[in-house]
Amino acid sequence: MPSMENEGSDVSRAEEIKNQANEAFKAHRYGQAIDLYTQAIELNSQNAVYWANRSLAHTKLEEYGSAIQDATKAIEVDPKYSKACFIY
Repeated sequence: MPSMENEGSDVSRAEEIKNQANEAFKAHRYGQAIDLYTQAIELNSQNAVYWANRSLAHTKLEEYGSAIQDATKAIEVDPKYSKACFIY
């Protein structure tokens, strides 16, 4: 079982990686953004923002099946996160 200390550091690291992914997205480097969002998800899969952001990056690359899967997961993780619904 992971310790609370490790969980906290994973969450912090995931946020750092998400910020890097956001910068890649803004620079239109969508493939790199997807890779970085994936790393953030691996550290903290319970953050709907990471799933929704990766979904949008997939949309920019016209990878619609992957975009729908990620948007669906974002809604599963947080049904109140309305931004994920707009990706559909």
